[in-house]
Amino acid sequence: MPEEQTGGNDAEPTPESEEAEQAPHVGFLQRLERRPGLPGAVALSAFAAILVGVLAAVPDWRDMVGGDDPPPAAGATISPASATPSLIPSDGPALSAIDLVVRDPQKAGEPDDVEAPRTPPSVEITVHNRGTRRSVTTRIVATVEDSAVIKQCDAQGNTVPVSATYDLVLPPRPAGGTAFQVPVSQQQGPDEADRFAVRVGTSERDSPMSLHLYRLRFELVADGQQTKVPAGTAVVTVPETPSDSDAYFWSERYDSGQVDISDFSNAATATACMKANSAVLDRLMSEDAELSTELAEAQAKLRL
Repeated sequence: MPEEQTGGNDAEPTPESEEAEQAPHVGFLQRLERRPGLPGAVALSAFAAILVGVLAAVPDWRDMVGGDDPPPAAGATISPASATPSLIPSDGPALSAIDLVVRDPQKAGEPDDVEAPRTPPSVEITVHNRGTRRSVTTRIVATVEDSAVIKQCDAQGNTVPVSATYDLVLPPRPAGGTAFQVPVSQQQGPDEADRFAVRVGTSERDSPMSLHLYRLRFELVADGQQTKVPAGTAVVTVPETPSDSDAYFWSERYDSGQVDISDFSNAATATACMKANSAVLDRLMSEDAELSTELAEAQAKLRL
């Protein structure tokens, strides 16, 4: 008797069933290659055509892959807040001078010692590096805007610490517009402040009792830039600050009669001399110049 056929589990697998079982484990390109009568090159071309079609349907696929925001649409504007400003200006050094102070000459010895030597007057410049890189200052440029020599008219009985001091030696009568350069070596890191001093002196005195006055415009050369950093204008007196009590200029004391000038050896000549000195001081000490404490007090007492 012929044997009875068993259930479907004993049937031999067909080619179609084998392909169905392997499909989940075979890539799309491999399935294309296994299609009967379909060469590998044709399968690859078909896959490329499908990929191009997908990318064409997504215009911003480059931004999606790169993670960048898409460009603004036509007519749109970018908010200023989204732009990051540069901390270093492109037209000059990032260094800026934020303060200028003039210091009076001081006696080096006892206060009552009239023969004690005096320290030179000085100008202190405070700077701030606003950039993100270290700033190097290489020169202090002092340009003479004006100068004068006055004589004694009658002989009578925490701030930021100063990190360095430099010397500026001027001739007794420099011509206006003459620039003097002082080599310096100052460095400030990013967002750092510093203060350095310039001691001002003269190469010689016009006479033992003469005072030399200089109106100086200070600038800094930093970071190899041709653009100089303005630091301010100062009036400096060498070797000391003139005082009306020493008969260097005409003041309210003489104008009001508080001081009797009849005791002077030559009252008329002394009066003319002091008034002339007052005019010189008034010319040099304009409102836009920094003055020392004692020189500011002298300015308030001036009478022409």
